[in-house]
Amino acid sequence: MTIILNPGDIFCTRNPMMLGRVICSMEKFWSSDNEAKYSHAGIIVGRPAITFEALWTNKKQNLFKAYDGTEVLIGRHEDMTVEKFNLGWQKIKNHEGKIYAGWRLFFHIIPPLAKYLSSNNFGVCSEITGEFIEGSGIYPEGYFWKGKTPDNIADMIHKWKKWTPLYEDKLDKLKFV
Repeated sequence: MTIILNPGDIFCTRNPMMLGRVICSMEKFWSSDNEAKYSHAGIIVGRPAITFEALWTNKKQNLFKAYDGTEVLIGRHEDMTVEKFNLGWQKIKNHEGKIYAGWRLFFHIIPPLAKYLSSNNFGVCSEITGEFIEGSGIYPEGYFWKGKTPDNIADMIHKWKKWTPLYEDKLDKLKFV
């Protein structure tokens, strides 16, 4: 399968290791659909598959090299344009190079804590992804990013209007253009 990834596409990845399983367990506990498959989220910021994501530091990397063989979900909002991507990037680019806000994961054990004890200076992967979405303006009524989890991002791609899942499978089956 071959797809063209655009800046502004969103992705989620599945981590079968201990941390990923713990994150998914907490997400599933609070999830309204009783499902949680993904423990990480990020944004496609360049071609062919350059990402921006919160890892040990918030950085750019190549999606295919980083997640080859990993199950991923990639989605696109139909209203994402170059201009909206640039607005979203302006909102989050200050996070680049910062250390991962891993201490914030503890707040996600009780989602209202993650939502209301947030700072604009730090965010976990899904919060930075949500902050990008908010900054892009694809939701005119606004989009509250604080406290978002990878499961929230995956549910948005799967269930919200104007979102199209472009790909969901192991990344080794995907070819980039």
